[in-house]
This record gives sequence, C-alpha cells and structure tokens, in this order.
Amino acid sequence: MKSFGDMIRPTLRKRGLQLLRTPDLGDFLKHRDCDLVLDVGANVGQFAVKVRELGYRGPIVSFEPQDACYTRLQELSAADPLWTLSHKAVGAEPGTATINVSRSSDYSSILPLSEKGAAYAKGTEIIAQQEAPVTTIDLAMVGVSAERPFLKIDTQGFEPEVLAGAGETLKRCVGVLLELPVDELYQRSWSFSEAIAQMEKLGFVPAQFLSVSPRWAFGDPVSAVEFDCLFRRADFGAPVNRLDGQKLEP
Repeated sequence: MKSFGDMIRPTLRKRGLQLLRTPDLGDFLKHRDCDLVLDVGANVGQFAVKVRELGYRGPIVSFEPQDACYTRLQELSAADPLWTLSHKAVGAEPGTATINVSRSSDYSSILPLSEKGAAYAKGTEIIAQQEAPVTTIDLAMVGVSAERPFLKIDTQGFEPEVLAGAGETLKRCVGVLLELPVDELYQRSWSFSEAIAQMEKLGFVPAQFLSVSPRWAFGDPVSAVEFDCLFRRADFGAPVNRLDGQKLEP
C-alpha cells in the first residue's frame, strides 16, 4: 500500500514542487561524516540499534554499568563486529559510583529520584543498588583515532558530569545528543535552560528536537516530560540559501 507521500509526490513534481521530509539523526550522522558513535547510558541497546536502522555503519562504543542490561547488550552486539562495549558508568572523573536500579531499567540513575520522578511511573521505583566502576569519555578515548565522533548521553540527570569528563573529546565531536528535562525527575539534575546555556559555552547549539514521554502522570498528556536534543557545533558551515545542494530523499 502506497503512503500518502508516494501518492502525492507525482502531482507535486508536475507543478515543479518537491516533498521533503524533516532531517533526522541518520541524516545528521551522514552529513557530518561521523566516524564513531559514543553511546553513554546504553541500557539494553536501543540507541545503537536505532542508529544502525538509520543507516550508520561505523563503529559504536556503548557504555552501560547495570549488570542485567550489560548482559543483554552482549547478546545484541555479538553479531556486530563494529559494536564494542564498556561495562562502566561515565562521569567527571574515574572512580566508583552507586547506581540506583529502578524496576524499569531505563529510569536507573546515579542520582536519586525527585518527588516528581517517584510519582511519574510505577517503573521508577528503586529495587536495588549496584556499585559500578566509573570512567570518563576522555580516558576512554585515549588512543582512539576517530576524528569526527558523535556523543550520545542518556544518564538520567547525570549528563553534566559526563560532559565534565569529556572536555578534550568534545573538541572533535561533530554533535551531541542529550535527553533534557522539562520536569525534574531526578534530584540535583540540571534544568532545560541550564543545559542549553552549558552546551552553548561548550560550543554547541540545538539542531533537532524530539519530544519524549508525555506528562500523563501529571494530567498533561499533550506536553513532554523531556526532549531529546541533538546539538551541532556552533561554528559549523556558513549561511547558505539551501541545504548545501543536498536533497533528503524520502
């Protein structure tokens, strides 16, 4: 069955028009010629699987401290020789940290839940704690020759600490993907405005936004709790009247 786009495209062409879709993460990685994806807070591999589906074929390094999630990652990555794993948390400096393990593993964090976070969903409840080794992105990148890495961080409020340990790596990163909060689900996490300001100081500005998780628990199903924000280097390119002559195929 043809999609609406497929049906309407011939009519638009006859009129000299073109239907373009909104650029996504896959377009960004391709346009920036990314040669390494750093997947911090990999959970059970959702992000790595997604970038593969979007067409990225280069190396991926996934960092995940939770034991159960890491076991799942090992199973998923076994058939992908360019996908390597690190069974560590990532922070501002090397050491150890206590992971608050939630019933639903994607809510686990080094930070404690806020009152709103505890009320957000049943899966947020803490069922265990786990000690984990901590590395930094800069330490992990020692000896790695990638010139155009992309850094994704999804650490449930711990993103500022991860960035603090990535100063040298950020100098060569083509982009950074962060999950930014509108509602504070974790204690001591940064606010949305603080995150934008900090990324600007680091030389990055927003390129793409995607809403995450409607505020069902707070009686507001038409608003997001968080946004996935893709940041680009602020100094990339110069003003042009078109997308560098490139067309995004539907």
